[in-house]
Amino acid sequence: MKVLYYFRNDFRLHDNPLLTKALIKASKISFMAQKSHDHWGKWRKKFYDESLLCLNQNLNRFGHHLNLLSSEDVQKLKFDTFDILYTPKINAIHEDREYRELKNRVTVISEYNDRLLETLPYSSVQDLPDVFTEFRKKVEKSFLLSPAIQPPKNWPPSLKISNPSGLHCENDLNQIELIPHPNSAFPFKGGETAGIERVDDYFFKNKNILTYKKTRNGLVGRDYSTKLSPYLALGCLSAKDIYRKVEDFEKNIHKNQDTYWVKFELWWREYFRWVYEKYQIKLFMKNGIKGIPQFPNKDEDTFFQWKEGLTHNSFVDANMNELRLTGWMSNRGRQNVASFLVKDLNLPWWWGAEYFEDQLIDYDVFSNWGNWQYVAGVGNDPRPNRYFNTHKQAAVYDENGTFRSLWATPKVSPID
Repeated sequence: MKVLYYFRNDFRLHDNPLLTKALIKASKISFMAQKSHDHWGKWRKKFYDESLLCLNQNLNRFGHHLNLLSSEDVQKLKFDTFDILYTPKINAIHEDREYRELKNRVTVISEYNDRLLETLPYSSVQDLPDVFTEFRKKVEKSFLLSPAIQPPKNWPPSLKISNPSGLHCENDLNQIELIPHPNSAFPFKGGETAGIERVDDYFFKNKNILTYKKTRNGLVGRDYSTKLSPYLALGCLSAKDIYRKVEDFEKNIHKNQDTYWVKFELWWREYFRWVYEKYQIKLFMKNGIKGIPQFPNKDEDTFFQWKEGLTHNSFVDANMNELRLTGWMSNRGRQNVASFLVKDLNLPWWWGAEYFEDQLIDYDVFSNWGNWQYVAGVGNDPRPNRYFNTHKQAAVYDENGTFRSLWATPKVSPID
């Protein structure tokens, strides 16, 4: 069986059941992935490209390489030399459209590979609670994980792909050397190898997981949070394997509320995937899943000031500067800048969601749009009119002004 494997949100070899199935089935196999998009911010592109390079290096160990295609190339690709296409399923609008188009041209085998749950413990997805806590309490009681899936040791030989653009990882990625900002809370490289190293450092070597819940609202430094979300976003790591690592730590080293809270956050990530299953396109609609009419002020000049850290709110500006200069922002920062955009500036929440989509190195379609709807009051937040007083938040979480000093907007804004 001649197989083409299309990596989409699973840039890893370890714990990738669909990849293992493809390798077992194939007599010959080739691999492809899409290159980064031109409209992305430079830091998102950098992390994505690094992850592709790492994936290619890992494939090289088994005598294979990764073909890079643009989205237009995928549409032009000829499948006449392949019997079957394997690719992970991503149930979001654009990704699902691409999947349907591929099915019209070639036999496709696909399955989800970025979830904790295979099925919901409800008779229908429409029974999914609109409040996260109800969902979490239901699913985590009976949740059991199978062992991690390892790829076979012996791989089938390579089959040449007719690549319209002829791109290859080794020499065609836009490898502009971007040096991380000296204040960056995320100076890490992309890719499966770096992700595995981060888990080992944070969990087992430094045991920072033992204080995760206490420090997760931090703003400065590499270790106030796990920093695993970028690796999860591209599938360099699987949510299941991180969950396993937490349970290994709890079983063999120590278990407390902090270790549990890493699993708690994985459940939040999982929840938004099922919210999309229930509400589909409403996750991206202006009135949200609640259908609440929105009448924002569409002032593009004010939105530009928010993006560039020029609002004169020092806490908001510092967070937006960090995002622009590193591609990263803390969880606490995201809630504050989102609330400020929607509640203080009365600008469209979806403008913020789209900007985050371009800039964040850990952009995840479900978490991003679900969280923006949550803050805007049109999503899964059970408390109406939630508001973040950014001045009070700064006083609590940046009491000494350290974060604001690190990321203060200069009097003359630099040209990036």
